Amino acid sequence: MIREYKPEDLNSVMTIWLQGNLQAHDFIDPEFFKQNYDLVKMLIPMSTLYVQDLGGIKGFIGLTENYISGLFVDQNYRHQGVGEALVNKAKQRHNELLVHVYKKNTAAIDFYVAQNFDIVSESINEETNEPELLMRCHVEHNVKIGKCAL
Repeated sequence: MIREYKPEDLNSVMTIWLQGNLQAHDFIDPEFFKQNYDLVKMLIPMSTLYVQDLGGIKGFIGLTENYISGLFVDQNYRHQGVGEALVNKAKQRHNELLVHVYKKNTAAIDFYVAQNFDIVSESINEETNEPELLMRCHVEHNVKIGKCAL
């Protein structure tokens, strides 16, 4: 079940955040994520968060308006549709989604391409000095228009 984030979810979300970053970004010094842990913990509640709750938090997506500020899935629940469900939740709320992905994180790039994201540009992340891609998905919402009698 995907639901809105609650304050009591914070520790589970942060555990998934740290483990996910350490696993997906082995090209970045692990100390970078450990040093940013407290800052992220403070900022998380300022984003719009949705969690996949399957008798415990198995993944989450953080949104700052239409920008995906984070998408993380517990390693034991990857490749089971959790990430796709979370992205679809975001797609229900926005006409366009944007996300930055490290160029070396090919699994994430492949995931977003499968979710109909396109690569828009490439830049260097100022904090890590690593190349990253800006990806965008245009979302078409089907709106049913009823017939009106004049």
